[in-house]
Amino acid sequence: MFITCLIAYYFFSPLYSSNEIYFPFAVHPFNICEKQPELWNLLKILFIITYIISHSVIAIFFISRFSHFFKKSKPHTTSTDDLQLFIGKNEKQEILSIPEKGLYQNILITGTIGTGKTSSAMYPFTKQLLSYKCFLPEDKIGMLILDVKGNYYAKVKQYCQEFDRLSDCIVIDLSRKS
Repeated sequence: MFITCLIAYYFFSPLYSSNEIYFPFAVHPFNICEKQPELWNLLKILFIITYIISHSVIAIFFISRFSHFFKKSKPHTTSTDDLQLFIGKNEKQEILSIPEKGLYQNILITGTIGTGKTSSAMYPFTKQLLSYKCFLPEDKIGMLILDVKGNYYAKVKQYCQEFDRLSDCIVIDLSRKS
């Protein structure tokens, strides 16, 4: 907003400081600065005030509308200490989550190849579960992750490092790679 005010000052400063402004399209052309100086000063002040207010409203609108693009992504935390898996939000922006009891059941994630099952579901879910009470040794979650393709464990190790759980991570490699 400050920058737009500086730009406005640069472009409109000749207008603000002028002592002669003619209205040639009037029936009788006249210089408003000379004939109506109080009106001219009032018009300048009103222009400045409306300019600042309109740009403030526009700036507030864009900041509120697009602020989520500039926020740094953080692991989801809920207001309770209960274990639950954050899934997303519905159309009413209400939080959808699976409570702890539901995590003892099966979860099916389906989709065709390349639709983002791993990046949009598996990685975030794993990250949430690994971050749950990660600094309380007695409350950390133990997990068994079977990585059939052999590329998932790298992300799991990254999350373990992020949450200081690298010593908890045990990789058993059954491939015949040397």
